[in-house]
Amino acid sequence: MPVPYRIGLLGLGHVGGALARRLVEDADRIATAAGRPIALEAIAVAHPQGRSAPAPLRPANEVVGDAKLDAIVELMGGLEPAHTYIKAALQAGRQLITANKQVIATHGPTLARLGPLRFEASVASAIPIVETLAESLGSDRIRAVAGILNGTTNSILEAMGAGSSYADALADAQRRGLAEADPSADVEAHDPAAKLAIIAMLAFHHRIDPSQIARVGIRELGHAELLNARERGCIVKLIAAARTVNERGIEADVRPRLIPRDAPMARVDGAMNAIAVDATYAGPLFLQGVGAGPDAAASAVLADLVRAARDIPASAGALLASLADQPVAAIAPMGSNPPYPSAS
Repeated sequence: MPVPYRIGLLGLGHVGGALARRLVEDADRIATAAGRPIALEAIAVAHPQGRSAPAPLRPANEVVGDAKLDAIVELMGGLEPAHTYIKAALQAGRQLITANKQVIATHGPTLARLGPLRFEASVASAIPIVETLAESLGSDRIRAVAGILNGTTNSILEAMGAGSSYADALADAQRRGLAEADPSADVEAHDPAAKLAIIAMLAFHHRIDPSQIARVGIRELGHAELLNARERGCIVKLIAAARTVNERGIEADVRPRLIPRDAPMARVDGAMNAIAVDATYAGPLFLQGVGAGPDAAASAVLADLVRAARDIPASAGALLASLADQPVAAIAPMGSNPPYPSAS
């Protein structure tokens, strides 16, 4: 029987719980895909008292330092202590799989130099964009990327377009679990800016500081802007976009933009995400799928786990590692026009 691939899990929230369930309920299917069983050996949670779990609950530092584990899966979220645990796991020789967009956008290149770092779930959940950019399109020349990278704001804008006020649309998104109690990361565009930084690094092969990406959120949008868009045959979407300029400069920003009703991006509804890639040789590509929710994120984490268990190289991690010694690229805002007219 093949030797199991043994993992430790940091975090048993919505995504961690979904992953743990898949590892138990779909164990045979996962083992077939991975070429060997994937065994969940230990779980770390912030408050273990009274918690039940499908594997022993242990302190995070013990899980990270366990030499018997092949990989650590970090699903805690946030910059700290997640960054510290990711760094320690890589330094200890573990493979590291994460969905943490903040850590990858901010520290990805320096972390990736320490060991195999996999982060498919950090951008657009179930859409396989990370390894696609690093591997399938790694030898192409990417001119631009643009997309809807935040399902929460996409749902809110859709509700507002149907007549709801911003406050009512936000409250409904919070009731449905799409928006946090503090929605600022979504509605002020910090979340899609971090995701844009990751895919722009993979697309353009330049190191990017997410704090340099200009962002305009959706708080200030009202019915007047949405009505004006409708009268112009458009709808409003929060678009994260980046492009190269003269093969050296980079323009990038996140802002509400007017999307023609007949454009594919206009038909991305609810919590769905979509990414358009303009490649020199592969041509225009459009990827759409579920960009939020525990099952979708767990699906992307499992994809990385299967690759790790099969010893498939971490292509996206290797690409980020190659950028670690680069200076941070200068980023200029895209402004009011490309790829679509600004709505604010």
